[in-house]
Amino acid sequence: MENKKAKEYRKVQTQQAEQQSTDKSSKQTAEQHMNDLEATKEEGKILDPATLDAIMSHFRTSLEASFAHKSQNKEEPEPFLVLLDPESIQTYLEQAWDLDRFVLDNSFLYLLSLNPQLHQTDFKTLIFFKDGRLIKTRENSNSVMRSLFDLIGFSYDFIRGISTRVSGKDSHCVPYIFGRYSFLPLSGPTRQQSSWINLSKVQHYRALKGEKGVEVHCVNQHVFQLPVRPQFFADKVKQSGQIVHRQEHLLRNVLKNFDYVDGRKEERENNLLGNAFHAHTDRISLISMEDYIRIFQFSFAETALRHPSLRDNPVTDEALHLLRENLYVDLPHLRNAAK
Repeated sequence: MENKKAKEYRKVQTQQAEQQSTDKSSKQTAEQHMNDLEATKEEGKILDPATLDAIMSHFRTSLEASFAHKSQNKEEPEPFLVLLDPESIQTYLEQAWDLDRFVLDNSFLYLLSLNPQLHQTDFKTLIFFKDGRLIKTRENSNSVMRSLFDLIGFSYDFIRGISTRVSGKDSHCVPYIFGRYSFLPLSGPTRQQSSWINLSKVQHYRALKGEKGVEVHCVNQHVFQLPVRPQFFADKVKQSGQIVHRQEHLLRNVLKNFDYVDGRKEERENNLLGNAFHAHTDRISLISMEDYIRIFQFSFAETALRHPSLRDNPVTDEALHLLRENLYVDLPHLRNAAK
């Protein structure tokens, strides 16, 4: 480790020496050109166009070389290339920032759940970001992702439940799809630690020949080899695309019903209901979007239980009672609502 730091220090010192030499040379060249021009002026001589053009051309070349050298010295993060072998992770572990408290955002590319024996580390999670940042933390991946879901406003179980009900079947590793957020767990996130890939940042992928894995190419030329079966990944990409399509279809219908497809209608802006936001909204403001959707679900269930075909079923009244009891217990701010 010390040898590596020494090499990096010598590299920086060499670059600074080269920069100073280039700047000094450019400065001397520029001063020489200006001195030549002043001397010529004092002698009363007039430079011919060809000589003047040659001097200015050499002057421009010197400046361009100086700026080029400065731009080359500007360090830019190299694209990630994460391979299946554990050795490739060690380099990134050494470079990553050690943080146990941070805010995860949608700019992450790959959240890797670390294996203590395989990766020889006491850190539990390594996170790659699209701008080249690296964070390692002793928090497990479930904890890190839950903090992100809290910011979004919907838990994984909630999104999983909606996707399962819409598709009509439960499946392993249901992707978390909600608007611009598209995350895929690479193993069961409800039972153990899991690595996650941000599907919204993936541009394309391919199956690895002779390897049990897929190679995903993300934005900014970052490449990750994931230890999952190609068929599993292809199925999850297809499932994610279907969920996105369903959500967009639902959103279009909602916007259409609220007159937002072609812009709000003018009569809505000036009528009684359009100005209803001036009324007291303390109680309404207590309801989160998640709870609002749950209320919709309970309402649909109540409507179904009141269907004429169930009117004489003795279980119906008990089911309605349990439904309302669960609704108002889970949503305390509605306890005083009429039952």
